[in-house]
Amino acid sequence: MPSPAPDEALLRVQGTGICGSDMVGFLGLSPRRQPGLVLGHETVATVERMPISAPTGGGEWPFHEGQRVVLNPFIPCGKCEACRAGRINVCTHWRLIGMDSIDGTFAEWAKAPAANLFPVPDSLSDERAVMIEPLANGVHLFSLIRQHNFGTLAIFGAGTQGCLLLSVARLLGYRDIAMVDVNPARLNVAKELGAKILIDARETDPVTAIRDSFGGKGADIVIEAYGDTVTRAACIQAARRGGEILLLGLHEVNSTVDFTTIVRHELRLQGSFVYTDADFARSKTLIESGDVDLSRWTRSLPLDQGQAAFDQLLTDPGSTMKIVLTA
Repeated sequence: MPSPAPDEALLRVQGTGICGSDMVGFLGLSPRRQPGLVLGHETVATVERMPISAPTGGGEWPFHEGQRVVLNPFIPCGKCEACRAGRINVCTHWRLIGMDSIDGTFAEWAKAPAANLFPVPDSLSDERAVMIEPLANGVHLFSLIRQHNFGTLAIFGAGTQGCLLLSVARLLGYRDIAMVDVNPARLNVAKELGAKILIDARETDPVTAIRDSFGGKGADIVIEAYGDTVTRAACIQAARRGGEILLLGLHEVNSTVDFTTIVRHELRLQGSFVYTDADFARSKTLIESGDVDLSRWTRSLPLDQGQAAFDQLLTDPGSTMKIVLTA
């Protein structure tokens, strides 16, 4: 049983989604997620015990004991230059629940800063609620695009993040969307969500397919949602001259990059990291309204089947976008 600090609440965990970053830790590839740490941060829970302290700004907490809440697991320092400027996602000293020395929520009980908890209606299922945190990443990414001309868009990676990005793109008004992956089942999900062009990278060169699909010029905007050398390199070649490339995936730390093409084609290369408070709030609205909903491709399993859940996502995910471990 965790012992919350005065500004923390004690939570009875109801469900936690398995994130791609959890998979990296599971594989032993993350220096910041080492054995002895409880993983998990995409969480819906019930407040078991309220924090002792009051909110910093005064007033009352926006939730009560016994209420269902979702967790924003990102903890900025609140003091650095970025935080003072409202750009908490690039905080100098950020922390994340389920990383380093902060135990996460693949557990029956957890503690979390009360300021990071937000009430959700009982009508919102656990499978939908846990998508609020991952969707916030996509909401933030689209806020970074320099100019939305709603032209052509290519997304590399049809996993959870890729399909959430596709859903946001459709809501914004993008229609000429190509999706690249090596999993036919997930490409079929992308088709149902509105992707116009489906590219199986095992059978077709994605760069050629994207250029051919978009008049030989490439895509106006290319999003990399997986994070390895092959997909990053393909994104650069798949973008039209003067286009934008947004990088979200973090699978590999280092990649060789064709800077000559970036310079000569005047490409804009933009990283996107987590989200701001406003992004999280917007994501919560989109999930609660049903505008974004991947629950058809979400499974729930008991926490004691966690090993099997991780193994499935690693070896044979099929069309499953998210597995939620329930306590």
